[in-house]
Amino acid sequence: MSNQQPSQLISLQQDGLYLLDFNKTTSLRLNLPFTLPPPTEPVCILHCRGIMCLTLEGHNDLAIWNPSSKEFKRIMMFNSRQITNPLGFGYDRFSNDYKIVTIIDRKTFIYTFKEKSWRESVPRDTSLDCKFKNRTGTVEDHCMYWIADRSHIKNPCKENTILCFDFVNEEYKELNLPITCKQKFSSWLGVLRGELYIIEHYPCINNDICVWRQKSSDKNIKKWQSEPWINMTKHLKEFKNFEVVFACIARNDDVFIVVKDTRNGDGKVMVYNKAREKFIEVPFGSSLKGFRCMSDYICQSGTSQI
Repeated sequence: MSNQQPSQLISLQQDGLYLLDFNKTTSLRLNLPFTLPPPTEPVCILHCRGIMCLTLEGHNDLAIWNPSSKEFKRIMMFNSRQITNPLGFGYDRFSNDYKIVTIIDRKTFIYTFKEKSWRESVPRDTSLDCKFKNRTGTVEDHCMYWIADRSHIKNPCKENTILCFDFVNEEYKELNLPITCKQKFSSWLGVLRGELYIIEHYPCINNDICVWRQKSSDKNIKKWQSEPWINMTKHLKEFKNFEVVFACIARNDDVFIVVKDTRNGDGKVMVYNKAREKFIEVPFGSSLKGFRCMSDYICQSGTSQI
């Protein structure tokens, strides 16, 4: 995977799927070779090396689509109508193969493009007894990351962590979270120059937003460091009826957020200007009508085949 900063967002809206370009501030409606699920169904959007993986109506199958080459195919889900289980989509550079991973009842199942079939990969594991704040997580290099929430478990054996699945070795490992992230706040994982970051939204603490970045103290130890917190109440007074539904870091380390109007479902993309210490709306031409979900997107040029 590239270590470049994402410059595009994938936006699922009422009338289709859009590609939002940060640098050009343009909005392009994508011509899809498949039908998106109805507004009453949740949708997962994953991507790896410029290829998208989306859940379709009923969650019976997945759409695998390369917007650049227009290649498209469907893959049957291992277990249909699983609308809450985590999904991952990544690339195994050693076998030169794309893989899809899902966790069902603490069992891990893998679909490989070359084998064209599902198989159980990792035996039942008690460490997988958790909920996931975002079922799609984020991918970097050959690993998939999710925030594992164990707050619902009485006397859990482990705390909330970042659960990492290695597509090459098909093994799990866990990373510690910043201490404040162990509480019930909205969280978004992302990747910046090859390093994980977490953006946390604290609605009960002045609607603050905090960015946590992983810093290396030596070759083996990683620590989380936070940037100055951004006070949402101070900067977004005009958005009293909005909630933060997505956050990421993009060009020039800017913090981008998507705020959704709780009255009509419309969304706006805002960027925090550090010099002016305020949020500014990114003019994509119109509001995000009927906003449903958002994902950052790194489009790699080249010849990814599906």
